[in-house]
Amino acid sequence: MKRRDPLFKLVAFGLLLPVLLLAPVFSWVWLAGVVLVVMALMAASLPLAWVGRGLFRLRWLFLAMLLTHGWFTPGEPLWSEWPALTREGVVAGGVQSLRLVLLALLAWSLMKTTTPMELVGVFSQFLGWLERFGVPVQRGLSILAFCLASLPILMAEAIRVREGMTLRLDKGEAGKIRLERLAFAGGALLLRMVWSVRRREEGLRTRGFLAALPSVERPAQSRDWRDWGVILLPALVWLFWVTPS
Repeated sequence: MKRRDPLFKLVAFGLLLPVLLLAPVFSWVWLAGVVLVVMALMAASLPLAWVGRGLFRLRWLFLAMLLTHGWFTPGEPLWSEWPALTREGVVAGGVQSLRLVLLALLAWSLMKTTTPMELVGVFSQFLGWLERFGVPVQRGLSILAFCLASLPILMAEAIRVREGMTLRLDKGEAGKIRLERLAFAGGALLLRMVWSVRRREEGLRTRGFLAALPSVERPAQSRDWRDWGVILLPALVWLFWVTPS
């Protein structure tokens, strides 16, 4: 899947997205979309442990969706002791949480098999025609590409500060010392980030703003039937969904 054209993968994502979010749950069209999400996970070779940790980090969002729908959806109370929470609302919140899980899995599969710079290049192909009307598409995408390229540097600075600091305290130390160490670590990280961005800004001014930004031109790729196969099944599911019965 990593060798497939990013343009075809993004189109397949766009076709499958409305089916997962809007099609009736447990209809055959929606179930077909779920099968395609599972196939995307298998093609991306995402570790199940990594997927589980990612979904676990979203637990509070799922809980908030359950409670929000449960409180504001009229219906039969779920518990007699708590009449504000309705059964219909909890079911609606669970359905929306399930749709969100599928969206996250599909997005993770896309990002696993496609680099951010490749996606920027695809957006350049989609939006390049706006340049004729004076919209600075290439400039905006170049800035986006520059920011994406700078993220690893900022992450490296954060790891360097974290490795050089420790927030562990002995039992006799007060909580104030912990806060002081945390503030010092945060200040060190902020200083490193500002200094790194400052140096890159000076490089931009020295070499010329646009000249220093990374190029978003996408090299030509040879496409074969496997690239078209990436969008074939999502396109069929989408067509069956939008075609009136």
